[in-house]
Amino acid sequence: MKKILFSSLKILVSLAGLGFIVLLFRNRWQEVLEVLKSFHPGMFLLSIGIFLIGFAVITLRFQLILGVQKVHLSWWQLFYLNCVGHFFSLFLPSSVGGDVVKGYYTYKRSGEKVASFTSIFLDRFVGSLAVLSFGLMALFYYGKKLNLISLRNWVLLLFALMVCFIVLLLNKGIANRFRFFSFLIPSRKLKDLFSHAYHSLNYYKHHKDILVKVYLLSLIGQVFFISLYYALALSLDLHIPYLNFFLVIPIIAVLSLAPSINGLGVREAGFVYLMGRFTGSEQALALSLIYDGLVYGIGILFGVWYLFREGFRYGVVHEAMKLEDEFEKIETI
Repeated sequence: MKKILFSSLKILVSLAGLGFIVLLFRNRWQEVLEVLKSFHPGMFLLSIGIFLIGFAVITLRFQLILGVQKVHLSWWQLFYLNCVGHFFSLFLPSSVGGDVVKGYYTYKRSGEKVASFTSIFLDRFVGSLAVLSFGLMALFYYGKKLNLISLRNWVLLLFALMVCFIVLLLNKGIANRFRFFSFLIPSRKLKDLFSHAYHSLNYYKHHKDILVKVYLLSLIGQVFFISLYYALALSLDLHIPYLNFFLVIPIIAVLSLAPSINGLGVREAGFVYLMGRFTGSEQALALSLIYDGLVYGIGILFGVWYLFREGFRYGVVHEAMKLEDEFEKIETI
């Protein structure tokens, strides 16, 4: 029941965001089309290259994280698994769907189930921490002018919670003081899973240099993904100052963490509201739409690669969905 309610909430949030866009531009779609007509294919191809470089950087991050767990897969194998995860994240109903499928294939190739999934979790966690870092900097610098003080406070709280989690993760003595919360975990199986996962993650305290490196790689990856928007803006002949994207995109990324279908609707509405402060709202929507076209287009190409390499086997998806159910049970505890 919880899963149904949460899935319904995500659908409603995405529909609300898309509905806001449709209502806002009900008489201005022609203006949006005029912006799209100025499309330059060359800059769009450059945008694809920037996206792939960003993907390459976060693949290296994932390889470093797995290496600590003694899971040794080649960079190319992991790049492929990131591509598969991106494809499934667009089509599985949960925002963690792509991560679960990536974890499934990492486990199948390495034979290390808990290590694979704890590494996936840490990879996702460090990536989110980098997004929040950029988001906080942007909100502190520009939050008052954009009337986003309340959002800044929520992001600050979330960032503080993540820092607290890191402290608990790296310090067993402090973590043991909170063991009484284990009564919230409904089954012995999940308790054992939590314990095993915690010890796997706690092992990273002996590799703080790796943690610093993966965090820095996350920041570098975010720079490329932010630069992607700038290149897309140039492909539409929109000359928006480069630094403005470092103010807007991290905030949109934080907003996209809200329950929704992979940020759909929330991302577009947030982009129109925020980037519309620096350019026309029609230009902002056109830029958001072309970004969606790039991300979903690349996702489909990754899916074709996956189908040719693996073959679309229902058993894989079914098992991944079962793993996703278990993952969501853990998330909602």
